[in-house]
Amino acid sequence: MADGVCSPPAPARRTILIEAKTGAENVLRVLGPFAVQDVDILTMEASRDLGRISIRIEAGGLAEAAAQGLADRLRAMPAVTGVGLGWRAGA
Repeated sequence: MADGVCSPPAPARRTILIEAKTGAENVLRVLGPFAVQDVDILTMEASRDLGRISIRIEAGGLAEAAAQGLADRLRAMPAVTGVGLGWRAGA
């Protein structure tokens, strides 16, 4: 348990929620760190609204530390305005 939050049972599916500035190139930039870490993307949804892009990615086989590192890298990107992490038990 870290910060009062229980860790997910293994295997878990990580959900990464990303808010970014509009622009098709920003979607590709956001996906770059996933490719570098060879993340198994199970689902991806993206929508554009009010000058921003919302992206929801569900990934499998991503350990807690790796997910947090990925979130940190995403937060450091100039095009990214917000990142959230979640999980659910694997099916």
